[in-house]
Amino acid sequence: MKFYKQIPLCGLLLTCSVFANQSTIVVSPDGPIATLEAARQKVRELKQQQPNSEVEVLIKGGVYPLRETVVFNPEDSGKHDAPIVYKAFPGETPVFTGGIKIDQWEKVGKDPAGTPKEAQGKLWVAKIPKVAGKNWVIKSLYDGDQLLQRAKSGDLFYPERKRENDFNMQGKKVWRDLPYDEGGLVKSFERHVYFQGNDIRDWDNLEDVEIKLTERRWISNVVPLERVDSEKKIAYMAADPTYQPQRHDRPYWIEGAVDYLDEPGEWIVNSKQGLIYMWPEKNPSEMDVVAPFLQEFIRVEGQENGPFAEHIHFEGLTFIHGQRDTLLESDKGLQHDWEMYDKGNAVVRFRHAEDCKFNSNVIRNSSGTGIRLDLHCQRIEAASNRLNYLGGCGIVLSGYGPGTKDVNKDNIIHDNYIHHIGEFLFHSSAIFIAQSGNNKVTHNTIRDVPYNGITISGCRPHEFYLVTRMPFRRAWLSTIRAEECKPYTDKAWAAEKGKTDIRHFLPLLHARDNLIGMNDISKTLQKLGDGNAIYLSAMGSNNRLERNFLHDNYHTAGTIRLDDNPSYTIIKENVITEADRGIGIKGPCELENNFVFTDMFLRGDVKMNASLRNGTKSERNIFFPPAKSKEKNGYFLYGDGKKDVPYHSKLPRTENSLYFSLNKAKPFVPATGVGTDLFTGKNVTPGADAVKLLYADPQFDEGALKQRIFRFKPGSPAEKLGIQPIDLSEVGSSLATK
Repeated sequence: MKFYKQIPLCGLLLTCSVFANQSTIVVSPDGPIATLEAARQKVRELKQQQPNSEVEVLIKGGVYPLRETVVFNPEDSGKHDAPIVYKAFPGETPVFTGGIKIDQWEKVGKDPAGTPKEAQGKLWVAKIPKVAGKNWVIKSLYDGDQLLQRAKSGDLFYPERKRENDFNMQGKKVWRDLPYDEGGLVKSFERHVYFQGNDIRDWDNLEDVEIKLTERRWISNVVPLERVDSEKKIAYMAADPTYQPQRHDRPYWIEGAVDYLDEPGEWIVNSKQGLIYMWPEKNPSEMDVVAPFLQEFIRVEGQENGPFAEHIHFEGLTFIHGQRDTLLESDKGLQHDWEMYDKGNAVVRFRHAEDCKFNSNVIRNSSGTGIRLDLHCQRIEAASNRLNYLGGCGIVLSGYGPGTKDVNKDNIIHDNYIHHIGEFLFHSSAIFIAQSGNNKVTHNTIRDVPYNGITISGCRPHEFYLVTRMPFRRAWLSTIRAEECKPYTDKAWAAEKGKTDIRHFLPLLHARDNLIGMNDISKTLQKLGDGNAIYLSAMGSNNRLERNFLHDNYHTAGTIRLDDNPSYTIIKENVITEADRGIGIKGPCELENNFVFTDMFLRGDVKMNASLRNGTKSERNIFFPPAKSKEKNGYFLYGDGKKDVPYHSKLPRTENSLYFSLNKAKPFVPATGVGTDLFTGKNVTPGADAVKLLYADPQFDEGALKQRIFRFKPGSPAEKLGIQPIDLSEVGSSLATK
């Protein structure tokens, strides 16, 4: 039987109490324990008195401003049977904000130099609040929950000119020019752009101005400007762009300059003056203007090799108005700079932590990434969270750079509802897994994202060869643990000089054995191109994509895609519909019992070598292009889709699969007719004859389809081929229906 006694250090009965093996602390905006940091300190005191006691910190409703990151160290850890839990007081909603209110707006008396005619006489101004000891550069602004648009130019273009090649392009295009075993370092990348007219000026607050580049369809750099040479019309950036800016046919934009404050709702900041200028759509007195100040709200962090921060849980909390990430010269990048390596750019971050939970929380209307699991992170659970309207990624799992250290694994990402992320960094994924393995990513709903839904990434072989020549390259190369990798790279180069076989590097690539299952992913590629609902490249082996419902994903390079240098992947019982492309493969995989309702059901490199072809197995799949399809090749596919050659002719292991379409156009109707095997052209009897790809109606139960249950009517030829129904009635997050 529990007994109760008051602990004197807590002051009030409702503030802190202890039962047998359980202690409770109450946090309230009215005090006496009024902050998360104060609660953390009280927990330490309680642990000294009751080291085996479970501690529950109940946080009452209200708004809790944060000005500094609250860091939980090993000394703040709980135990397996006595965790430390920070949770919402029953029935209440505590909100932690990293923003600072901007008020006392006044009508501008004299417009700042460069104000466009459209905005003259319409601007309002407010002072940037003083924050002691902090160098604060405002990069985003909200009116309550609504993100306000920073002043942005229209499409700008570089002048057409020939430019020296400084190797700042895709690594797979330059590695043969930089032999691994000879030559020294190449020079650092150029980081300037040529501009036309007055597109860029030497503004007096240049530190507030950024350039947004679109050199490739899969990346959207936002880079601060450092200086401008007005005579030569050259603008210099404060950090390397991912790719050298030279595409005069692709636009770029300038953000944060007064010259482009030309539409209602836009704003700029002048840090030198300490002022914010805005052309409001309504009187600022009717607005709740907030500027994000703090980037990282909570960090749960142990030491690199232990002790780790352990058994710390967070539940039922809301986080808003986090600061936006800024690209720094010191940054190290993951693939194509889609995320940064080991960087505190998320609202909540676990680093060198084990057995922690972050469940049933909300991170919304915030300018950076939501949750990060960095370096050593094991058995961390992030479940039933709502992540929406974020500037960066939703959830990032990022282990150590390529090397022998494999300590980011066995984590659970479950039942999260992630939507409208990447509002600033368009290349952001809802879930990004880099060098992290054996994780379970299940029952998440992802929608309305600018690029990929889920990314599983590692380091491509050619990058191991490049590291001796250009180790400063940010995307992946700067993260490689070169000494650990050298024996593998030397052996690979000696064995296959001039080739890039992922198998040589698999011991260094730890994004392996991940389960991606029962996720609902839709409306990807809302801003960029050449992306996918689920994307994998140069990762470890045996990742499993099972029972995912992928729908309303258009203009992809394959709704599911194994891009360059993938290792063996299992793709099983997924349903792909309302999309133009199904599965893209550039490596060995097992395609089993998938239902693909797309114009182009398979896409990839059909010139794959024999070992790759033999390593690819395709069986018991259904390919069912929609009746409305306008695809010219129908089921006939060849790599880029330009040649009328059957893709399946290059996949001899295709077995017991079925093709059908209600489209009556010639490309979709095989000349051999219903009941034939498209490999042989001969009539076959399912269940009796050997079948590779049968042309026949699978006879889906149309009523069940409305419940996302993909089963067949009695007597279906699909059943006779051994194809199993797929029940996706419970796919996705439980939060998406609430």
